[in-house]
Amino acid sequence: MAIIKSVLPIIQERIAKLSEVPQMVKFLFGETIEIDSESKAKISDDVSKDVLRKSLAALAPLTVWSHDSIDAALRTVLIDEMGLKPRIAFGAVRIAVTGSHISPPLFESMELLGKDRALTRIKNAI
Repeated sequence: MAIIKSVLPIIQERIAKLSEVPQMVKFLFGETIEIDSESKAKISDDVSKDVLRKSLAALAPLTVWSHDSIDAALRTVLIDEMGLKPRIAFGAVRIAVTGSHISPPLFESMELLGKDRALTRIKNAI
């Protein structure tokens, strides 16, 4: 119940009906996820795989797992160092972590999911 209370404020603007909530938050429940076919196609290219590898390397050493620390780590490696646009950079991570290209805000979602599950999902998507 605590996860639901935490996620509701961040999905409020992304849903039109209450019936959309389960689809939007299902990634938070369970250790693994299934990436839908449309989203899987979006992370099968070399750039996406590189994004995921570099994201994993940037996130693994974090000792504080918060949306701010996740945001800073990913922006540094993907935007500043790789020179990617945010949509490209964060899209691959979003799909790896949530299983879909449509989800609640990425950094907050990763914080709620927890470091171990988020990193495992990124590894599995590579």
